[in-house]
This record gives sequence, structure tokens and C-alpha cells, in this order.
Amino acid sequence: MEHYSIKCYVVEPSQELKATIKKLIKNYNFMIDKGWENGYHLHLRGTIRRSDLSWMLKELKAGVNCSLTSFDEAEFSRNYQSTATILRHANPFNPILKNDVIVKEEDLIFNEKLEDDLFKESNKIFDHYFSEYYFEENALHPIIAEIMKFHHKMTEYEQLETYVVEHQAYNCHLSHYVAFINRLNAQDKELVENDFKRRFESDSKEGLLNFDLSSTALTENLLGFFYKLRPLIERKDLNFYMPFDRSHIDEKIEYASKRHQVTFAKENMHIYLYNEVLIANRWVTNALYKKLLLLGLTNMDRFYMNYVIARLNFSEKELSDYPVQSLNKASVS
Repeated sequence: MEHYSIKCYVVEPSQELKATIKKLIKNYNFMIDKGWENGYHLHLRGTIRRSDLSWMLKELKAGVNCSLTSFDEAEFSRNYQSTATILRHANPFNPILKNDVIVKEEDLIFNEKLEDDLFKESNKIFDHYFSEYYFEENALHPIIAEIMKFHHKMTEYEQLETYVVEHQAYNCHLSHYVAFINRLNAQDKELVENDFKRRFESDSKEGLLNFDLSSTALTENLLGFFYKLRPLIERKDLNFYMPFDRSHIDEKIEYASKRHQVTFAKENMHIYLYNEVLIANRWVTNALYKKLLLLGLTNMDRFYMNYVIARLNFSEKELSDYPVQSLNKASVS
């Protein structure tokens, strides 16, 4: 059995390609995400016998050939330039690929097999739950409700030391929203903040934010994943940095928000390094983010989701950046 990374460069998948992808998810336990770097693509990862690779690639290529693959490259670059800047992607427009299937053997995604295993498992939990809704337009609020159910369960495991942030189970969304806003220029920041505030108030009036937090099958599967993480964290086999290391933080901290710079200072990381709630949310939310484009949602929908969950659990003041002299309950992680 070999591990493969397969990218199908299409704008909109054909019915044939969708069927092959869903078969690979259901029958062969592949995982999938959707990206735009170097051209619109669907990215499959999984394990399959080398002897089965030929028929699989034949089906994928046939599906790609029936798909919409044409787009204006100049417009594509303009549309994604701001996203590339915000996310600090390197060379996302060189080259720009279309109507192609690129396959690579992939021994490891990260540095350690444990990291790969957790990455794949967290992604596959969402794939098996959501895959029947992939490649369709979906409303954002039911997706927010699904992840809120998991966070609600995680409140039972919050560590209550006074120096640890409040609402740990929801803190990842506050952290990601503050990080996002910090990357914007002043004009864009004002536009986004005003738009999200209006949208939140409208959604609230319409009752769209009155989420039912009773568990679903997804909640239980994510809790099972959390229970797998707990002994790894207790033994210190898993920490907050993973699946990266300290150098990954050091590369970004110069450009981080004021609050993140304090939170992720080396002298403060002992507070978060083995916090099981924060670590679990890091893995789970990052896996969810990879599924949003597949569900017909946008990167801005992702950040609005962060905003909604943060607004529901923190004061509005906490959704902005500000100087922090020392760690307190207002820190972000």
C-alpha cells in the first residue's frame, strides 16, 4: 500500500469526477480538500495499492476532462491576490495549472507519523459526515451549529487555572478572528468589521444564531478523536505546536497581533503547551476549515463563523487587538 497525494485541477467538477471522488472517500478512506493555489483544484490524499492506481487515475482524468476547467488567469490572480497576502502563501500563481491531474507519492505530510495520523483522522471524520453535501451550495449556520456542539461538549474539560483564558472551548475562534483582522489594512478592516457586525445583528434578529447544541454523530466522532488525544497530551507526546514546531511560530510572530505576540512568547507557552482543550480545538477547527470550500462556502464565510462564535462567547471588545502587558484571561491562543 502506498500513500498518494492527487490534485485534480478543475474549476467545477463534473458529475463523473464527483462520483469518483465520493467513491474514494467512502470505499477507500481518502480525504479531500479544495484549494486555489496554482489553480483551482481538488486535493485527494489516501492509501491505495500501486496496482489500483492506474484505474483510479483513469477515472479521475476522465472526470477532469468532462469538468469545467477554463478560467481567466489575470482575473484569477486579481481575485486571490489579497487572500494570498493575508494567508502569506508563497508563489500561488506560478505556475497556474488547468485541466490536469498531478499525482505524487507522499511518505509523510508532516515530520512525524503521529502528526500525519491525527491530521488524516480529523479530516476523515468531517469527510464521512459531510461528503454527501460536497459540491453543493450549503448554508453556513448549520455548519456553525455543528462545530458549536463540539465546543459546547469541550467546556466540560476546560482547565480552570486563573492564568488560562476564559471560554477555552471557544477561544480558537476568537484567536483566528483577531489574527485575520490584524492582517487587514485599516480600510479593509473597517469594512469587514462593519459588515460582520451588521450581518451578526441581522442573523440574531432572525433567530439564526439560536443554535441547538444537542449532540449529533459528528459531535460523538469528534469527542472520540479528543479522547484519543488526551493520553498523548498527558504523556507529552503531543503539544500545542504540532503538527509544526516552535520555528513555525517564530516565523510568524513578528507579524502577529499584539495579543498573539504576548500569548506565543516563549516564556508564556508553558501555559498552553499541554492544554488538551486548546490542542483538540486546534486540530478540529483546522480540519473543518479544509471542508468549507467543498461545502460551497467561502474564506470570508470562515472568518464570519469565527466572528459569530467569538461574539456569542466574548465581549465585543475582545474581538479587537490591543496591547497586553502580561497574560490574563483576555489573551488569545
